[in-house]
Amino acid sequence: MLDTTDYEARPHRPEGINPGRARGTIRRLYNQEELAPARLSAPLLIRPDGEATGALPGEVDLPGLGAHVRQLAALGLGGVKLFVTGHNHDQRGTAATTRDNRMLRAIETIKTTAPQLAVTTEVCGCSWTSSHECVLRHDDGRIDRPGTYELMCRMAVMHAGAGADAVSPTAMLDGSIRAVRQALDSEGWPDVSVNPNIAIDSSLYEPFKNVMGTQPATGRRSGLQIDPARLVPDSVACANRWLAEGADTLTLQPVMTNADALTALAARTTVPVVAYSTSGEWAALQSLPDAVSMDYHRMLFRLGAGHVLSFAAAAIAHTLQIGARP
Repeated sequence: MLDTTDYEARPHRPEGINPGRARGTIRRLYNQEELAPARLSAPLLIRPDGEATGALPGEVDLPGLGAHVRQLAALGLGGVKLFVTGHNHDQRGTAATTRDNRMLRAIETIKTTAPQLAVTTEVCGCSWTSSHECVLRHDDGRIDRPGTYELMCRMAVMHAGAGADAVSPTAMLDGSIRAVRQALDSEGWPDVSVNPNIAIDSSLYEPFKNVMGTQPATGRRSGLQIDPARLVPDSVACANRWLAEGADTLTLQPVMTNADALTALAARTTVPVVAYSTSGEWAALQSLPDAVSMDYHRMLFRLGAGHVLSFAAAAIAHTLQIGARP
């Protein structure tokens, strides 16, 4: 006869989900970090026609964009974020607001090809200015705040008109989020989301900047990015500023080296936080097996990411679709 004396002396109290007592069906029922293609977005790097080198995933020109987007949609991805290599660069980034520029044509192509994909666009001067700065500057080097706000607002409204679902001001400039939100509202786009960056100073952006030609003439953009030495308090403070200015969601990048900031943002804000796994992270992860890469992205959900934007998104989605779950 089974002796249960010791067990009865210590009544069982559930502590979490005990894998020794819960069947797989039960564990899945309470899974809070399911990795599914719909929770992923992929960056699309729109290059001049014939100049896509394949150095980074998502690098594509306009003639090839439709086929690429159809593939992403077939894999079940939730969305894409658009970056472009600009054209006709000048000091004021004027090509960013011309009627037929590469960004607007890309948005229209995606929404015609796969309207179910959520399209977020980069709203920033770095692809359009001759200096590749995120902001406009006066001749003496000071930031031209009114000029930068005007450029970003015009870009955001034009992106919305082309079909963008969200715009992402990326210059990390106080006042820019409020300006963009007000511009969208006043032009009849109150349902287009504003998703600003919380960008941490890091070398993990380098592959992207090299491919897209956005290395600023003055060197790294650390002056407009958060110092990792004050990562958590300054990330939370930045989030609070952006929310006060009208942000709907937030994007933290890069996340590989800043998981503590992601945890803090998830705990101290109530809006969705997008975890952006940048180009340098993809370069670091590509040598790992698919299952390890998926474990990394599952960790991001566990830490509180509402969505993951990743250069590895298409590969992860493909692996999930064929049933190779970690």
